Amino acid sequence: MKRFFTASISFLFAIASIAQGKFSVPELTDTQKYRIAAIQWNGSYLIQISYAKSLGKPPEDVAKFTADQLKPTLNKQAGYDGFVQGIIYTMVSMVPYGSVEITEETPEALTIKVTGLYSDLREGGSIFDVTYKEYIKFWEIVNSGLADYMGAKYSQKDSDEGLIVTITRKSDK
Repeated sequence: MKRFFTASISFLFAIASIAQGKFSVPELTDTQKYRIAAIQWNGSYLIQISYAKSLGKPPEDVAKFTADQLKPTLNKQAGYDGFVQGIIYTMVSMVPYGSVEITEETPEALTIKVTGLYSDLREGGSIFDVTYKEYIKFWEIVNSGLADYMGAKYSQKDSDEGLIVTITRKSDK
């Protein structure tokens, strides 16, 4: 009986030590989670562009497709105001190491400056065979398509200061 008891205890200790593998579930802060999510989100866009290129398609094709897929998810009744607020939230989410600043606002237009939009890509040349220029063009096409759907016009200009985004209310005429 002692052997059975000793063998059973030894077996339980062996199982317990094996079960304590080298991996653990991390306890991340909300900031760490946010930064990881932003990296994943940016990366998914790069993969979409890269995949289109691997099929011999221009990045513009996948950007138009992405905009068309996203349109039905938007609250069209929110119109210009909803689109503007959505762009501001999206841009803040996409630049965990940058900033978004409203530089001009009128009832008919808003201009924001976005710094740090995928700075690794901008400084590194390319990731997944996608250049910063292709990535920025993707953003412009997607957001222009969504803006049109929401009653707005979207334009952007990349500069040394950052990405300058202007959203203008479409006239009802």
